[in-house]
Amino acid sequence: MRGIVLLIALWWALTGMAPAWAQVHVTEAQTWPSTSTVWEPPNGLNTADLDEGDRALLDAGMRWQTVALPHAQARAPWGGLGQGLTAETAKVLWYRATLPATALAVQEPRLYMPRWQTSGTLAVYVDGRLAWQSGSQVWSGFNHPLWIDLDGLVRQGRAAEVHVRMASMPGAGGALSSWWVGSSQGLQPSMHWRTFWQTGLVTYWRAAFTILSLFALALWFKYRRSRPDEAKLFLLFFAMSLSQSIAALLFLVDSEDLDMDFAWFSWMTLVALLASLMCMFQFLCRVQGQQWPRLGRVLPLYLIAVAVVTLPPWWPAYLAMLPVFRLLLIPAMLVLLIGVAVGAWRLRSRSSALLALWGATVPPLSVHDMAMQNHLSDIEGIYLTPYFSVWLLMLFLVIVFTRYSRAQDLAVHARDVLAERLAAQERELVQAHERLRTAEREQTLMHERQRLMREMHDGVGSSLMSALRLVEHGQNMANGAPLDVAQVLKECIDDLKLSIDSLEPVHADLLALLAALRYRLGPRLEGAGMALRWRMNDLPPLPWLDAQSALHVLRILQEVLTNIVKHSGAAEIILTTTEAPSPTDAGIPGVQVRVQDNGRPFTPPTMVPPGRRGLGNVRSRARALGANVSWVPGDAGTVFTLWLPLGRVAH
Repeated sequence: MRGIVLLIALWWALTGMAPAWAQVHVTEAQTWPSTSTVWEPPNGLNTADLDEGDRALLDAGMRWQTVALPHAQARAPWGGLGQGLTAETAKVLWYRATLPATALAVQEPRLYMPRWQTSGTLAVYVDGRLAWQSGSQVWSGFNHPLWIDLDGLVRQGRAAEVHVRMASMPGAGGALSSWWVGSSQGLQPSMHWRTFWQTGLVTYWRAAFTILSLFALALWFKYRRSRPDEAKLFLLFFAMSLSQSIAALLFLVDSEDLDMDFAWFSWMTLVALLASLMCMFQFLCRVQGQQWPRLGRVLPLYLIAVAVVTLPPWWPAYLAMLPVFRLLLIPAMLVLLIGVAVGAWRLRSRSSALLALWGATVPPLSVHDMAMQNHLSDIEGIYLTPYFSVWLLMLFLVIVFTRYSRAQDLAVHARDVLAERLAAQERELVQAHERLRTAEREQTLMHERQRLMREMHDGVGSSLMSALRLVEHGQNMANGAPLDVAQVLKECIDDLKLSIDSLEPVHADLLALLAALRYRLGPRLEGAGMALRWRMNDLPPLPWLDAQSALHVLRILQEVLTNIVKHSGAAEIILTTTEAPSPTDAGIPGVQVRVQDNGRPFTPPTMVPPGRRGLGNVRSRARALGANVSWVPGDAGTVFTLWLPLGRVAH
């Protein structure tokens, strides 16, 4: 390690160049109060440029007073109010210090001053030449570091003498920080970090705050009619952010960036800061659910009164009155702090406790900044007032996040409750549905039993009763032929089988139903000496063809075939199926079953005679189906047509 140090020292001695880390911190200077009252700094430190008051600076016998840096001139009570002095005259103080040659033996030498502040101007001279001067007579840009390029102003390897001329308003005082001299590479990190903490971070937060405020303004515009109370909260947030952004310009604007009169600029930032406190109070009252109607009316009146009273035209020595005007912020600050404390005591929630903690930090931070403004504390510190809104924004985000989380929890709880209720209702619906299906099944079974009982009574039962009476009384047929009991019993068996066949599911297939009819009646027709011809074509399904309807179709065709066997004397029967529209309305699609025989022609009577219930049953069953039946006699036999609709027809 010792060898490395010796090599660095040898390189430094041979080249005369200091390394980048070679920096000098100037903490001592000499001061001399000038009798000059001129604001404008001279162009150079020579007899021709200096006025009569500053010319004594060149006197070698002039006595300078040694002071420590940072150095502050005390501000007169009330800013010199009552001294009768205005901005037309200045109080000038000179600083002098020597920069060592070792600090200047670097590439890109720079002079860095963290802060200077006064209500006046500042000029920096290096070896008698003007190196830098402020751009405004009264605005110092106190929150921006001073960075001076010494290239071309100093000689490498030689010491340099620096003079600083500070011209201030009488009674306003002034302050100058310590100096740093060294290479640009070595000093830039310190300068950049100070710029970041003094202005950069505040600017970023203000930009984020402004974006949120614009979003709040959009929400206010969206909900101003549907939800006016909540919309007022968004509008207050926007107004608070806007006023705080204007008030923060006091710490962000440099002297070279100010294009307006400093008195009006100070008035604007003062009123904006007071307006932000008022909006903040109103906003917190709404967030915490507090009611302060009297203060809500008094604060706007107080804001208007302060804005009118502090107008620059009323005060010729406006800058001297600024410390007094800033005291007018104290009542509004106290009202805000009291509101925060009362809300925290009443609500006793985490967010209210955080707001109370923020309120507790406001007084000491304000005292800290006021001490810096009045040169009563170290001016190389950081102004903390601009961070009020930063902490408040973070607290607001915490509050919003807390409310959002609480709303999410409530939503999840409500969802769980609704899901539980929905599950319970679903179980009840399932149970009710099961009960309904059970009732429907029982009702269907009851209807089927009733139908079968009716069919057995009207069909098989009636035929059996008739056969029983004939056998008991030994009666013959009307034509004198002996009674054929076997034939009567066969008809009864056919009726019973057809009733059973109607219970078989046919799945809306008419052809399957007709196949069952052929299976039951085919042998009987062949036994009677009749040839049965089947000419089946594919038919569309009939969705309405349930057991009841199937039995109606079977009974109709059974009655027709039985009549042919008994009365026509035919030798052949042809049964045909086709698709066909309704004979009464061509727009209704359907299917038809045709039964054609070659026996004696049959013309159905218009009025059914007593005792001939067969035709009446055929027509009543057809009406029940929404169907149509017809008999057409010909030269050789009769054509019976049963037309059935594809869909259920209202009748």
